[in-house]
Amino acid sequence: MQFDTPLGRDESVQKEYEFSYSLILFFVKSRFWLTNKRLIARKPNVLLFIPIGQDEVTYPLRSIAGIKTRTEFKFLPLCVGVILLLVGFSAIRSFGFPLLLLGVANIISAFQTVIAVGSTGGGVVAYSHVPWEGTEAKKMINELNQLIADI
Repeated sequence: MQFDTPLGRDESVQKEYEFSYSLILFFVKSRFWLTNKRLIARKPNVLLFIPIGQDEVTYPLRSIAGIKTRTEFKFLPLCVGVILLLVGFSAIRSFGFPLLLLGVANIISAFQTVIAVGSTGGGVVAYSHVPWEGTEAKKMINELNQLIADI
């Protein structure tokens, strides 16, 4: 993993993590670095299905109020996916196959698992990851909580 963020005095990277951004864009990764003083997160920016850059956020350990994993369900992508599936099945002989693929992609994207980082200021930032990386996400959260307890 590429790490180019300057570290502070007496700061060192304790652990690195990498998570797939979504089920459809499994090749696009979110990256996290745990140091003895902060959490550094690099999140991809995606427009439709095209990665267009990334945001990097730094959280000092003292300003993290909480961190957790959660599962989210989004109703609109599910509805759009079902409609695309129905239209795709009805037009299967002509242009239905691409609609079927888009429908399945929308239905899959309706279910998301995220890492939510809460700050002492009250804000929460969510980072998507694929469900099968949940164990690794919980491991990262446990290590981060240990670092927070040690300061």
